[in-house]
Amino acid sequence: MPEGAPWTEAMIGIDDLRLDFNAPIARETTFRVGGQVACLARPRTGAALIAALSAARRLDRPRVVIGGGSNVLMPDGYWDALVIQIKGFAVGAEARTAGGGAARLALGAGVTLAACERYCLRRGLFGFEALVGIPGTIGGALVMNAGAHGETISDHLLWLELITRDGERRRYPRHELDPGYRTMGLPAGATVLEAGFELLPGPKAELRARLRQFIARRRATQPLDWPSAGCVFKNPPETSAGLLIERAGLKGLRIGDAAISERHGNWIINRGKATAQDVVSLIELVEQRIESEFGIRLERELVVLRKS
Repeated sequence: MPEGAPWTEAMIGIDDLRLDFNAPIARETTFRVGGQVACLARPRTGAALIAALSAARRLDRPRVVIGGGSNVLMPDGYWDALVIQIKGFAVGAEARTAGGGAARLALGAGVTLAACERYCLRRGLFGFEALVGIPGTIGGALVMNAGAHGETISDHLLWLELITRDGERRRYPRHELDPGYRTMGLPAGATVLEAGFELLPGPKAELRARLRQFIARRRATQPLDWPSAGCVFKNPPETSAGLLIERAGLKGLRIGDAAISERHGNWIINRGKATAQDVVSLIELVEQRIESEFGIRLERELVVLRKS
């Protein structure tokens, strides 16, 4: 840790907060790309997250909140920034019976989707199975309204509890939100703390079969053997980004160790030592080609972080 670093005074002393200074960040993302960040803060509880965000507001430094690092591209080299990683902690994790046989489940933002799937499978709760295989957290999935197979995480959402940009803790019922394609419509600068869902109980054998079906579909269509961040672009209306990329003949295109997957045109993979610049250069090339050939401007789903 650099002597006199502002992180010392602002962060040390917060209970249940792990701090790593000059931390390698690539290993905290599914892309396995990125350099070092000045401080990586990992809260273990909701109280620690609130305290860390409060301290961060007093720092004149770039700061970003990530979950599982599954939809983000970190910059190369050293970044004098604070990264708060919300992964693993659960503010609440309880299931209780609601009317009509439904079950209500409260989950902290740091719960991984994989842990949620296991929890639901043990209890025979339907609602999250379409998200199986997505390597993120509840918080990250809610921010982008993650989905697959025609379903999204907002389909079963009852309420969201957020920490606003100003540090206020506020609960939003589902009807006050405006979820859409890859967005939950959250206030700018807000951080997800906890969420409530309503799920339907059913036979575990049927749930297990449904999970296996979705996993098999992912394995057949996605390059899961390589580090990546999933889909890079949002699908334009009435078509798919992957189809456009394939029609433009861009599958397999490579810059450095970043390559467009041969299996899925909307996935960029890290073939070993890709840099952020490799990935960004490939993204920009795709954007230019698709606009030139089809007159369509692709919108990024991947969050590309830059030094400022």
